[in-house]
Amino acid sequence: MTLSCKLLALAAGLPGLATAADPEMMNLIMPDAGVVMEVNIAQIMASPIGLAMADALHQGIAAQSQADLAKSKPQFREQIALLSNIDWSREVRDVVVAAGNGKTPPMLMIARTSLDPARLRALQAFTGDMEEYEGASILTSSKPGNGVIAFLSDGIVVAGQMSDVKSAISRRKQHTALPAALAAQVARYNGFDVWAAATGTFMAPMAGPTAQSRAGAEAAQYLAKVANVNGGLRFSPDFELSADIEARTEKAAAEMGEGLRWLTSAVEAQAKSAGKAGSGLEGLKYQVNGKRILLSLHVPEEQIRAGLRQMRTMQAVQSGQPARPVRPARVAAAKQTPLAAPSSGLPPPPAGTIRVQSSEMGTVLIPVGKEE
Repeated sequence: MTLSCKLLALAAGLPGLATAADPEMMNLIMPDAGVVMEVNIAQIMASPIGLAMADALHQGIAAQSQADLAKSKPQFREQIALLSNIDWSREVRDVVVAAGNGKTPPMLMIARTSLDPARLRALQAFTGDMEEYEGASILTSSKPGNGVIAFLSDGIVVAGQMSDVKSAISRRKQHTALPAALAAQVARYNGFDVWAAATGTFMAPMAGPTAQSRAGAEAAQYLAKVANVNGGLRFSPDFELSADIEARTEKAAAEMGEGLRWLTSAVEAQAKSAGKAGSGLEGLKYQVNGKRILLSLHVPEEQIRAGLRQMRTMQAVQSGQPARPVRPARVAAAKQTPLAAPSSGLPPPPAGTIRVQSSEMGTVLIPVGKEE
């Protein structure tokens, strides 16, 4: 796997803008780009969904790293262990991926990160020679064909093939003018936390190991129907999805629309059987027009928070932990309140006496506060 593909896989595994795309990063992409994608990780992780995902994300990465470590070859174990020590959700804030056109298009991955050359060198796969180019440090991979990583100012790194990366470095002080069709899609969607803009037609997905499973085969079949996608996701304050999908044929678009109808009905039926007030897809709207499918979804923030609370409660029940832990203030109050004596079921003793239980005499009253 090439260097840029490794970084892309890491970024895609993370859990990507309420503001427009970072102009410093956008100026680095190639002017003849056909696809641009941004994942604003910092914006996502600050949202209610991102905060809820944080622990699960870290646990998932740690578990996957341990699994990979156990079955990996000895020469790769140190590298996998080092990868698990990087908090990708905090050390990588924003990622932009751009690709050109053609069967083997040039690709650039641009990230704003706190990772420095020393950290990347420690990952072993990124070791190699370091050189300077127009004031930027370029780290060359030790493996031929893996590409390079350049370190620019303000924590920006660029990964790709040497010629593409050097061209990006030379563009950093200029404004990149994108093709008109692509620029229009970027302007429409770049206010989302995750967005993609593309022109032209995607290459059909090739069969791979993941297609051998049933889920992988179904996903590959679905992707094979898609010719182009433009759209975005927003995670806060409300969850929003907007997408313009172009299918390869009108028949494929009709089949995808039918799939959306079935999915909506299935989720609503499941929510109804579980006694839930809503399925979360009430705000889903889609329209099939020839080869195009216009898709949108809106979920209010309060509904998201309610769903997250319900999810935490279910997780607590499944783990055997109390769903609502006692707050510290309540614990303190409980310690200050004396425990009541167990009740005997008898009326209170007369004033000035106490009741004593004796095995020989039964229950007797003894005066207190007076001399015998």
